[in-house]
Amino acid sequence: MAQLTEDMAIVLRASPFKERDKLVTFLTENHGRITGVARNSIHSKRFGGTLDLFACSKISYKEGSGELVWLDEANLRRDFLKIREKLENISAAGYFVDLCLRLTEENHPVREVFMLLAHYLYLLEEHTATFEIVRSFEIKLLERLGWAPVLDECVSCTAPFFGEELSPEESFVTLATEQGGFLCHNCATPNARHIPLASLLWMIQARETMIQHTHTLHFPLDPMMEAAGTLQYFLRWHAPGLGKYRFRSHGMLEQFLLEAREDARELLASGAIGSMLGDPESFGEMPEMPPSGPDHGPDMRAPF
Repeated sequence: MAQLTEDMAIVLRASPFKERDKLVTFLTENHGRITGVARNSIHSKRFGGTLDLFACSKISYKEGSGELVWLDEANLRRDFLKIREKLENISAAGYFVDLCLRLTEENHPVREVFMLLAHYLYLLEEHTATFEIVRSFEIKLLERLGWAPVLDECVSCTAPFFGEELSPEESFVTLATEQGGFLCHNCATPNARHIPLASLLWMIQARETMIQHTHTLHFPLDPMMEAAGTLQYFLRWHAPGLGKYRFRSHGMLEQFLLEAREDARELLASGAIGSMLGDPESFGEMPEMPPSGPDHGPDMRAPF
């Protein structure tokens, strides 16, 4: 008889499987991402709301054939239903779980990512999603996965980006996705994507600000949008096989967040802000790289 395994788990995806069952993908605290079959879960109340998107439960399961497991029991710890009261929060939470789904591996423990997702879902129950909250999740996720871009120095010559007065041409850096960061003015290649240093400063502050304080952040629109596009480059670089896949709710979410900002409404009305943030075609041909590297990040207590 197969031994039961217990763990805390957040639902990343659920879909019908055969006539009576559901196929559910969880991010667990200690066993990484797993996918399991919940038998007789469609036409019965056996699992209650534990299989709903975002729900966090204490689950028990048995190993099955291949990578699938058999879900035996689930006890709800937090349903995060308050997130569903605002469209922008549903979109943000959907985007967060989709990132975790696409950037983690089956059965590869990523406790720091589980804790990060749990804390941001809790944050969305208490506060309305903002550009700053979404961007801080993105960069903290990259950090927890060991893929955080180098933001304070050139990845080629290690020249610092900050600390002294810079000429106008030195106030921009160029994106070097394959090298994990940015190049200074002297190391930049022709026709590379230019990023203002103000955007890097924003990303540093978003990375360093404690999760419970991210809702207080507010940054100018232009550097923030540059940072948003830049982070998409790094996220897609570490998501093998995505191609032009649209992260769940991403385009809708960016539209909601822009409409909520007074400094963006005139630009939206004039058409000056396009669909770049929600359209993967705007990033050009993205290179692919298999996920690698250890997980890093502070140990946190779950908010439930």
